[in-house]
Amino acid sequence: MKTQIIFLGLLVAFSAALVRKSPRPNAETEEYKSYSDYSVIRAVPHTIDQLNALVNTRNALNHEFDYWRSPKGVWRAVDILVPPEKRDELVLYIKKNGMHPVVKIRDVGKLVAADKKMVDSYQRNLNLADDPDSFDFFNYHSFDEITSYIQAVANKYSDFVSISSLGKSLQGREYFVLKIGYPSADGSTKNALFVDAGIHAREWIAHATALYAIGQLVTDSSYTDLLKAIDIYIAPAINPDGYEYSRSSDRMWRKSRSGPRQGCYGVDINRNFPFKWMVSGASTNPCSETYAGPNPLSEIEGQNLANFLNANNNTFKAYLTLHSYGEDILYPWGYTTGTYPPDVNDLKALGQEMYNAIYAVHKTRYLVGNSGDALYPAAGASDDYSKSIGIKYVYTVEVRPGDGDTDDDEWYGFELPAKYIKPTAEETLPALIAAAKRVQNGPF
Repeated sequence: MKTQIIFLGLLVAFSAALVRKSPRPNAETEEYKSYSDYSVIRAVPHTIDQLNALVNTRNALNHEFDYWRSPKGVWRAVDILVPPEKRDELVLYIKKNGMHPVVKIRDVGKLVAADKKMVDSYQRNLNLADDPDSFDFFNYHSFDEITSYIQAVANKYSDFVSISSLGKSLQGREYFVLKIGYPSADGSTKNALFVDAGIHAREWIAHATALYAIGQLVTDSSYTDLLKAIDIYIAPAINPDGYEYSRSSDRMWRKSRSGPRQGCYGVDINRNFPFKWMVSGASTNPCSETYAGPNPLSEIEGQNLANFLNANNNTFKAYLTLHSYGEDILYPWGYTTGTYPPDVNDLKALGQEMYNAIYAVHKTRYLVGNSGDALYPAAGASDDYSKSIGIKYVYTVEVRPGDGDTDDDEWYGFELPAKYIKPTAEETLPALIAAAKRVQNGPF
């Protein structure tokens, strides 16, 4: 028990200290960050002591590493982004603690350059009003093109699709949610599923997966009966400023774009919600990747989402937030370990149904677990907040890449090539449908 308490303390301290220096105050015009010769090193802890060593890497090596996959437990891989000047030191540290370091990505800069080339060369189609079904789901798109697409969908399928503004971002980008579902015969409000994506800017595959789901729901007639019974809301780009910044300036950008505070920009929106804010897994340091903000809901993007969820929390029976990466289906509570909602068995049951639906497509194996136990504890996240206001079925879905699929895509991290959008989206959609059917049939 004493060892577990020590480990948990280290884990919380580690989570609060994940820091990477943010861009300088004129960041919006700065040169694209190259990440030349940065590497991603993987280590797999086999003991609690080894896991503790990875949790304590910052203090041991006096450097703020960017953990792409944070310490989650024994036998679970940890991925660490490391600059060239710290690589040898990190490798030696891992070896000294009895683990075998693996160079997951030799030069992150090459992948970043490939992403930048794709962004610069892709032929955009912002005039989708006549045929939104021509949208290219298997490429990564700008925020403007995402917006153009969902507006076109609402126009073409207006008999069962409507669009609403969630508000404007800090930099003035208006972003939207689609409501997909046929009006009820008596005009009454139907139960609904809410899906969002893109809270973390660099997780491009999440946006793409949400867009694919929209395309399938509006064009595949097999979903008609489901959409007559319930409504499905999808918001594919919750953090538009951060997302555009990840495309224009820093591929690894995670946060919002508020600031500067102490010379650094952004807040981790997924640490900014008021339920158990700053209890664990978040930082008070404005330069940290997990900076929770100066106060709960300091970020307008978090405010907009919380307002929408609160306004509809009697209607929304399920909430799914799409993230990457790791191939996980995670349910609350996430702010601590070993603490679960009273209906945890219902959450486990639907989580297993979602797992089965994913596996049936491409044989990908997801982990189903409690987000506090399966990941490091993290308070102030949108999933815990949604559960706290009464939404029944709540999950964070960490999509590809990971080690549970058969495509050997886990070596790309956040820079998952566009060729993997198709299998990722194809297997995730049935999980969303499983959640939608639970909204249709209960229990509540």
